[in-house]
Amino acid sequence: MSQNPFMIGTLEQPTIIVRTGQDPENPHIGLLTIDDWTVKCSIGRNGLIAPELKREGDGKTPIGRYPLRYGFYDPSVFGDEPKNFDFPFLPKPENYSWVEDPDSPFYNQLVFDNDETKPSRRGERLFDLIIPVGWNDALPAARGGSAIFMHTAREDFSGTAGCVVVAHEHLMELARRMRPGMVLDVAAFDAPATQLKTIVANPPSALEAVTFYGLQRGSKLIVTGSVHGNEPSGPYAIARLINEFRSGQRQLACGQVTFVPVVNGLAFRKNTREGDRNLNRELAESAIPQDNEDRVANILCPLLRAHDVLIDLHSFSSEGEAFALFGPKDNNGKLESFEHEAKESKLAKSLGLPLLVYGWLPAHEKAIEQKRAAGVTNGLSSVHGIGTTEYMRFAGGYGVTVECGQHLDPNGPQVGYDVVINGMAALGMIDAALPETQTPLVLEITEAILADHDEDKMIRRFVTGEQIKQGEIIGKRHDGRDIIMPYDGAIIFAGISVPMHHEMCFLCKTSDRLQD
Repeated sequence: MSQNPFMIGTLEQPTIIVRTGQDPENPHIGLLTIDDWTVKCSIGRNGLIAPELKREGDGKTPIGRYPLRYGFYDPSVFGDEPKNFDFPFLPKPENYSWVEDPDSPFYNQLVFDNDETKPSRRGERLFDLIIPVGWNDALPAARGGSAIFMHTAREDFSGTAGCVVVAHEHLMELARRMRPGMVLDVAAFDAPATQLKTIVANPPSALEAVTFYGLQRGSKLIVTGSVHGNEPSGPYAIARLINEFRSGQRQLACGQVTFVPVVNGLAFRKNTREGDRNLNRELAESAIPQDNEDRVANILCPLLRAHDVLIDLHSFSSEGEAFALFGPKDNNGKLESFEHEAKESKLAKSLGLPLLVYGWLPAHEKAIEQKRAAGVTNGLSSVHGIGTTEYMRFAGGYGVTVECGQHLDPNGPQVGYDVVINGMAALGMIDAALPETQTPLVLEITEAILADHDEDKMIRRFVTGEQIKQGEIIGKRHDGRDIIMPYDGAIIFAGISVPMHHEMCFLCKTSDRLQD
């Protein structure tokens, strides 16, 4: 039999090779190879992920080489034959669970349940034979990803939560071919063998910045991700970009680009918006740092000042299409003085997004005044409202915030990747074709609607950028009063309910800015 084209030479360790991405329309579909035996397999529904970026619930399979120590089989399906295989297989227990609660002391561990009143877990076709993958299990990092197995694929070979699966008819042959000390080697089909190594999960605990320098002078661009820890599109997109520049797939024609995949490592590990507080509301250096975000800011602010241009990748909790936030017109005002309107507008339009929004800081300032009038003082410092792009403008540069869609939208990383490529092309930093120019819809944020009570609610989930007519009811106060749209416009950043004195949504009006 001819050698499989996806086998990676001769590996000393007995290895199961999994390569995916051959079909761009179904990136979760791949091939699983042991020696001269190759079968179809499926991985995480959202594809592959660099191991340092793997998190609980992301639907991705980590790249790398991972140990396979033992397996379970259902004796009611396979009898006792697997007991005699070379690889250590044990009869599947009647009841068990794999702990996926990151706050549990047993996170990513097998727990047996001796409660005989519970129904048996034997006879579950998807789990007739399971092999735990040695991911994040030696010293489990909370929210670093759990319960990755090899097991049975669904009939349609749909993507998994991160597991590697094959057809039920191939389970026994897989089990027969397994050997003690075997490892699972997972990568994209075109990955060079030199990149593959055994990796222990180690979520980022420091701020990593990767810089590439062109040999000709040009713009100094910084691209940031995960300023908020529960927004994964940025890290995923940036990891892909770093790999392309490192491998030579992308060449930097001029200038320099710095990639910061995970700005807020603590929040990223917790999979929460904040570590100790919201970094993107009070971004400033601290002589005596008091919390995680102070320490991050002391590294991030000098990095921003060392660059001319920023593309900051975010996402949002509501539904809706991706959009970008850009800044004010040129002005000498006290709130956000600025002198790079033309450059920033050109960058914003080059991203290829259908929706662009401006006016964040004035609207935020109005909301702050409302809070102060209501007696709120906690957390409203003199720099409240200053985030990455505001700081960049303050430091003499310019930049855009790109909201890549809903937090877990599988298209979000592609959006992030595309806008950075488009932005770099517009800056003349790389040789890439710009998207066909379209006149985007431009919205100006005018004001926020604040909750007067914890029980104030929006009447439904509004799609980001959704057009609303004057007089439409958009929410209800706790005492039954309607919240009315005051003019024809749109809504962004809307939740269903928020704590008292927090923003329920922001209202926008259409604008003729950026019109050709």
